[in-house]
Amino acid sequence: MLPIWNQRKLDIKNYEVDPKQVHLIGHSLGAHTAGYAGSLVQNLGRITGLDPAEPYFQGMPAHVRLDPTDADLVDVIHTDGKGIFFLGYGMSQPCGHLDFYPNDGKEQPGCDITQSPLVPLTLIREGLEEASRVLVACNHVRAIKLFTDSINSYCPYISHQCSNFNQFKEGKCFTCKQGTNCAIMGYHADATPGLLENDVLPQAKLQETIGARFYMITGKEYPFCHRTYRVTVELARPVYAESWVQGHLKATVYSPNGVMNMDLTPSGEAKLEHGSTYTAVVSHPVDMAGNVRRVELNWEYDMNVLEPRTLCLFWCNDHLYVKNVLVEEMELPGRGKRDAQFSSRLCSTGKKDYVDIASRGKGIFLDACSTSDKYANS
Repeated sequence: MLPIWNQRKLDIKNYEVDPKQVHLIGHSLGAHTAGYAGSLVQNLGRITGLDPAEPYFQGMPAHVRLDPTDADLVDVIHTDGKGIFFLGYGMSQPCGHLDFYPNDGKEQPGCDITQSPLVPLTLIREGLEEASRVLVACNHVRAIKLFTDSINSYCPYISHQCSNFNQFKEGKCFTCKQGTNCAIMGYHADATPGLLENDVLPQAKLQETIGARFYMITGKEYPFCHRTYRVTVELARPVYAESWVQGHLKATVYSPNGVMNMDLTPSGEAKLEHGSTYTAVVSHPVDMAGNVRRVELNWEYDMNVLEPRTLCLFWCNDHLYVKNVLVEEMELPGRGKRDAQFSSRLCSTGKKDYVDIASRGKGIFLDACSTSDKYANS
């Protein structure tokens, strides 16, 4: 390593290269290679690790793998961290100042092996090499696609710090108040407003984020960046309602930018308890651009033969009773002190303070809890 070290020192001196202006980007094994370069060249400006390789690196000492000491800023995108025994090639272990885990950093949308139509379509469009990547290493190479898409994206790749992805999906990590609670994933990670001080990333703040995990939801194809929203459904509990029902809930949202369809139970059927609230974090490629005017909830009861309590035939009530719907945009860094960019609460259009939605039926909710909305009689 000594000859390499001497050569690098000569290159920096002869070409007057300022190491702080250097940004190394490495994928898989290349991420760790960039780390080795950073350990040899002091004061390197930035290293971006794109799904750093797991085998022989995960859990190893810092000097063996990419780590935060390799550059002033080390940002990492994890997309294939299932573990090598489950054919996951990337690390799940945090190894930078900012570690991003889009879609939990394990399985990426559109990379399911059962989605076989993607392979022949990619073969026709992009050739054998890219089709092979889709089949074998789709999750692993997604980090590259996310990073390149972020360069000129009008949509900010905002991610939020959270203890785990389940809590993120439950809407428990929604604020940017503390500055270090959220960050920009991808090319513009060094421009995160909450971390900057006088256009500089202070090391003191970066030290606070080491070991933290930043989550976001992306799409399955270009453009990958989605806006993120928290939808909270408050359930009523009239005397004739079941204590809980199980099924699928979808929303049609009317916003200034058009009509958007959202799946509020993306992981399958959900158990909804009357008298409580149900919260889902959902994403959409279109920005709502303001307060929501109308929401339609579509409900479908789901029976599970393995759970007799859900076999609703003649003697139970499969209706869902909803008081109101709250739609919030996930907070962006450096934009005020609110928990959300906007907040729209929508209520029943009828005489009761709740909407009775039959299975495979629809309930309508309007903004400001008013029945005078122009959509009420549509």
